[in-house]
Amino acid sequence: MIQTDKALDNKMTMKRRRIMSYFVEATEKLIRAEGIDGLSIRKIATEAGYNSATIYNYFNDLEQLTMFGSVCYLREYVAMLEAEIRPEMRAIDRYRTVYRCFNRCAFHAPDLYYNMFFGRYSDKLGSVLHLYYHELFPDELGHLSEQMQRMMVGGSMKERDQITVDKMVQEGDMAAEKADVTMDLMIAAHQSFLYNLTLTKGNFDAEERSAYFDRLFEYLLAAART
Repeated sequence: MIQTDKALDNKMTMKRRRIMSYFVEATEKLIRAEGIDGLSIRKIATEAGYNSATIYNYFNDLEQLTMFGSVCYLREYVAMLEAEIRPEMRAIDRYRTVYRCFNRCAFHAPDLYYNMFFGRYSDKLGSVLHLYYHELFPDELGHLSEQMQRMMVGGSMKERDQITVDKMVQEGDMAAEKADVTMDLMIAAHQSFLYNLTLTKGNFDAEERSAYFDRLFEYLLAAART
């Protein structure tokens, strides 16, 4: 028997949209105040003005609700991209810019980004982002370019990278036969970096880690050209 996903598989009504947004906003507020480790169903319910049992009518569990509450952290990332991405950029420079901006944000909140992109519900990220931006908080997309809007509702890291990598092959900056393995290595390296940073509980230099990842990134790009 397939279990229904409380957040993603139910018809969206005005009441449902309103109450889900209350819980997501409460989660975001608590994350910013106490961090991801301070979250609990009880605290979120209290902050939103409901009892704990009500949450389970709208979300599967705390981990899924945390994922929704973490989406707000993508705002800074998108703002950076909007400022740095240029239409005339070659795909390889766009790829560099995307990862550089992503890491500036992700390495300052590794637990949240790891949960979004590699956690238990990461395979549902595209659906979560679509619900978040198109149903719960549609106003957050209004000021973004069409390109950035498409990126915001993208799914996994591989889905997000695929279009750029395909373009890099077309432009001659990546060998076609090395594209898939290079992309897999990039994502695996990023997953490993984020996971290791979550274990340090903030005891690391985010800028130093970003610089090290940049060197690894360039090494893989160089290996993929020939």
